[in-house]
Amino acid sequence: MIKRFSQYFPSYVEINFEKEEETKSLFDGKLDVQQLLERLSLYAKKKIVPGETLIFFDEVQECERCLRALRYFKEECPELHVIAAGSLIDFTLEKIGMPVGRVQFLYLFPMSFGEFLIACDREDLRNHILLQQFDPLIHPIILELFKNYLWLGGMPAVVDSWVRFRNPVLCQEVQTEIILAYRQDFEKYARTNQIEHVSKVFNAIPSLIGTKFKFSNVDIDLKAALLKEALSLLGKAGIAYPCFHSSGHSLPLGAEVDSKKFKVFFLDIGLAQRMLGLDLREWVLKPVKLKLLGSLAEQLVAQEYIAYSESNTPPELYYWHREEKSSNAEVDFLFPKKGMIIPIEVKSGPQGGMKSLKLFLESHPKSSFGLKIADNIYAKQTLFEEVPLYGIEGWIKK
Repeated sequence: MIKRFSQYFPSYVEINFEKEEETKSLFDGKLDVQQLLERLSLYAKKKIVPGETLIFFDEVQECERCLRALRYFKEECPELHVIAAGSLIDFTLEKIGMPVGRVQFLYLFPMSFGEFLIACDREDLRNHILLQQFDPLIHPIILELFKNYLWLGGMPAVVDSWVRFRNPVLCQEVQTEIILAYRQDFEKYARTNQIEHVSKVFNAIPSLIGTKFKFSNVDIDLKAALLKEALSLLGKAGIAYPCFHSSGHSLPLGAEVDSKKFKVFFLDIGLAQRMLGLDLREWVLKPVKLKLLGSLAEQLVAQEYIAYSESNTPPELYYWHREEKSSNAEVDFLFPKKGMIIPIEVKSGPQGGMKSLKLFLESHPKSSFGLKIADNIYAKQTLFEEVPLYGIEGWIKK
């Protein structure tokens, strides 16, 4: 993506600290921007011109001094265009810190279902979904592609492999490689005393999706504080997404959270299913039904919502839960939309089961209607709209 972006610049310099380990020495000594630019120009054999050259530092987590230097590029040469990217950068930033306001952060997410359709050369179907006018004849066509997305997920390398080869075994091998790469990166970039805890939380999340998260379910013998720190790291790195309980009475929803009550969602539904040991042979023979997806239906909703969040701020997820003996109720998500708070229910059946949403609407006068995500095509009821699981993007952008 960054290489494509570089086409808009007269010149481009790329430094990969993992492939070109010797380049780390460019940042030895005093972090003087002019001296750094001279060294970079000599190494790349290209003249670096502020305002015209794009510099890209890839795998930047391998060079802590380069990360430290980003602030000086901004302060001493603000007209220079610099991008840094890499694996688990937040793990390194936790060690060295990063001045707020000196560096702009952009958050990347797995491809959404709509983006998957474009990759499969079916932008026509994405446009159909965006119109929110679902045709019963088109519905099964979308469902067939949607079924593929549910096990593939949105990691670009996996989608690319599917588009090029249409080989499920190969795609699952790519998923396995990505999962192993994350685990190896934990060993490289997490602090020594964090590695075991981060790995345990990472491995546990897929099986705990959609449930109230308890650290005892990860490891009953470890102190919660250690696992909490590990979960926070995974959250900063965009691998885990906590979904906090909010009273839901007013915006912002984050002002009314109970930090002790939360669910956790994973980076990608395809990777989650791979870690859960998905039997692909059995999966392809089943029709797409929410009741068969179980908690992974909530994972898909969270992932789609995150995909359309602002790219310059970390996404936030909330839900509502009332724990009373006489009236226990839970709304799967609360989404802010156009100044309103919309309760979201993910339901496996076409009828009934909307008690929690109705209770929420009765006790929250500022919320006048909700959203039901179900197996049906689009419909509008008195208290809520109803969209299919694949129609979330259209509803968000409506």
